[in-house]
Amino acid sequence: MKKRIRIQGTLIFLALITSILLSKFVFIHWRRETLDEFLDVVGIILVLLGFLFRITARGYKEEKSLQSKNLVKDGPYYLIRHPMYFGTFLIGTGIVFALFELWTLPLFLVVYLLIYIPQIKKEEDMLSKRFGQDYKDYCRTASKYFPKICSSSNIKNIISLKFSWLKKELVPLIMAIIVIIAIETWQDVESFGFKEFSKEPLEFLLIILTFVIIIILFRKKNDSSW
Repeated sequence: MKKRIRIQGTLIFLALITSILLSKFVFIHWRRETLDEFLDVVGIILVLLGFLFRITARGYKEEKSLQSKNLVKDGPYYLIRHPMYFGTFLIGTGIVFALFELWTLPLFLVVYLLIYIPQIKKEEDMLSKRFGQDYKDYCRTASKYFPKICSSSNIKNIISLKFSWLKKELVPLIMAIIVIIAIETWQDVESFGFKEFSKEPLEFLLIILTFVIIIILFRKKNDSSW
């Protein structure tokens, strides 16, 4: 296992343990119900968009890099140089909105930056050495940290899905949704009463329906795996 993955896994594990130990302070225990529902929706949308970026970025890279021999510059890599990391950022931010007190957002940003800024620098140095001027030219057109603005008419050509790509991120996606729903149910019942429990199956179905709609909207044309 790569040292980077071990370090990231350790940091995520420590963050999870810390969150559990400090749940009284970091998990939401009270907020107005309307605000709670609004932030839940925002959080879930960010999580789904984050997985969309990760799925498409991994798929494009595996198909077009030829085992890292080619520099991938289209698809999500047209919008941003590190779309998988940006997807992780969206997922983490969405989880904070849905489950945690908002004061923890700067804390998440600090942890995220400590993990990924060194990794981004290391990868860009490696790519610059491997692809030379081609990579430097690419860096002039593709944003480093946040996607550049793209017209809605072109977005489907840039961000598109194949079922074969989706399968590789499906388990993490399902696990993330289950954990979010479980914790969010506990928080709602604790804050607003047991009546909230009956709403959770409907919320889960709406989340699944939303992601299915996203898949249909961004489905890659002529994908025989569907």
